[in-house]
Amino acid sequence: MASNERRRHVRVQPTPSLPVRVALASDGLMREALDVMDLSVGGFALSSPALAGKKAGDRLRMHLTIGTGTEHTVEGLVRWTKGDGAGIELVDLPANAAQELGRYISELLERGGAG
Repeated sequence: MASNERRRHVRVQPTPSLPVRVALASDGLMREALDVMDLSVGGFALSSPALAGKKAGDRLRMHLTIGTGTEHTVEGLVRWTKGDGAGIELVDLPANAAQELGRYISELLERGGAG
């Protein structure tokens, strides 16, 4: 594999025992939940009909909840799309959210959850 094709961060898949929830932020009371296909400290692969109209370069504001932890508002940049799926790069992730995400990924790796 060429060096430019290697992923920068290890990816893991959430499990029912260690869930991750991501929802699109909106001005209303309703939130559009997104299915987390996999994640890393650098971003997510997400799936939802709400992503079907997005294109590379779009910015998203999302709510991220790891397990039973605190909800974080995070910014993401759409890097790729395919149907109702999208790869999202996390942008300017708050330090506390980055630490919590790092701990979560380490826990999944210890359980053998690398993707």
